[in-house]
Amino acid sequence: MMLGMRPTLAALLLTVVVGACAPTAPPDGSLPCNETIDQQRAAGFDTVLEAALPISQWDATPVTVDSGRECSPTRLGPLWGAGIRELRSAGAIFELPDKTGYTLVVYSAAGLTLENLSYAFERGARGGRKTQGLTIVEKSVGGWPGTQFTLINGDHRQVITLFDAGEPDRVRALLASDISNALIADRLAAYAAALATP
Repeated sequence: MMLGMRPTLAALLLTVVVGACAPTAPPDGSLPCNETIDQQRAAGFDTVLEAALPISQWDATPVTVDSGRECSPTRLGPLWGAGIRELRSAGAIFELPDKTGYTLVVYSAAGLTLENLSYAFERGARGGRKTQGLTIVEKSVGGWPGTQFTLINGDHRQVITLFDAGEPDRVRALLASDISNALIADRLAAYAAALATP
C-alpha cells in the first residue's frame, strides 16, 4: 500500500528518505538542528522547500505534502561523515488506483551532492535486513546526471532515482513502489519538464 511506503523506505534507507509519520504538533523548523533530534516532519515544516516541489504543474493531486529534517548521527549515517549536520527534505506522495505509487522529493543540505547522497542511499540499502537484488545504474534525467537504485524490499519492488538538477546544495528524487519501468520513465520525464518550466 502506498501510504506504507514512507516508513518502509525510511527503515530501508535509514535517514535519507521522506519518511515517518508527522507529529501531532508541528515542530518549529526555525530552531537550530542538534544531534539529539532524530527526525522532525510535518506539513508546513519547511514551506520554502515544499514550494520547490512542482505540484502546481503536475497532472495529479498528491495525497500528502510535507517536509522535515534529520539531525542526529544515527539518522544521517554516512552524510554525517561527509560533514552534513542537517538534512532537510520535502515530499509529495501520489497514490495510484492499484495502491502503488510514487513520491516526488527534494533534499537540501549545506554541502549536499548527488555523490554523497547516493552513497548514503547505497549504504542504507545494502544494510537493510529485508532488501535483496540491489542494482545501481547511472541514470540521466532530463539531461541531468542521476543514480537509480532498484531493489526488492520485503514483497515490494522499489526504484529510487536521485538526480542533480543543477541547484546548489539540493538533490531531487523520485521514489517509486511497485510501478512499471515505463511509468517511472514517464514520471521522471514529467519531473524534469516541470523543473525546466519557468
